[in-house]
Amino acid sequence: MIQDIKFEKVIYSDKKLVEELTKNTFEWGDYIKEVFDEWINDGLFIKAVDSNGNILGIIHAKICDDFAWLEGIRVNKNFRKKGIGKKLTEKAIELSNKRVFRLTVNEKNEPSLALVKSMGFKEIDRFYFNSGNRLDFKNIIEMYKLEQKKNIDFIFNGYVDNWVWYPFNKYKKLFYKNDQIILLQTNPPFALKGDNLEFEHISINKKENSEGFIVFELKI
Repeated sequence: MIQDIKFEKVIYSDKKLVEELTKNTFEWGDYIKEVFDEWINDGLFIKAVDSNGNILGIIHAKICDDFAWLEGIRVNKNFRKKGIGKKLTEKAIELSNKRVFRLTVNEKNEPSLALVKSMGFKEIDRFYFNSGNRLDFKNIIEMYKLEQKKNIDFIFNGYVDNWVWYPFNKYKKLFYKNDQIILLQTNPPFALKGDNLEFEHISINKKENSEGFIVFELKI
């Protein structure tokens, strides 16, 4: 365990250091640099630092109406498995002033799965990301000849918009459908029904080459 860890808000001058910390998170890099400015101004963007001011890890908490969404947990590769990820999560929970916390973990990310389960998070849903062309939603409607509907006869747990999971009853927009497809107007589009969709989307159904994510919830 590292001694003398402090938790502070991430500031603009940390941007290059955060980009360096996260640049090799995935094979393709990381999305943190694209959302850095947004996270500075929205919710809680927290860093763990040592006694010399070095950034050991980061986390962001998006504050929603009745829950906090935890995301972007990153720990310096030289300081992993030392409890920093857990301490960052605990600090975000402490500062959020919420009673319900949710997050998502890639179903293949065993260390993160073990961490959230050890903290008492419970699985509440799963969804699947499908790569493809990034199309404007109007183009999707025209391409697949989708009709607007205010309601549908379809039951599901929740949906994902901008990579935040919400319960189904929070969706207030229209549904778009034909005989084979039902879409929600989210980013990326959320498919309740539909196979062989040739655009980037999230689905409730697992497909070949889709990337699975587990949604977890903690109530305190």
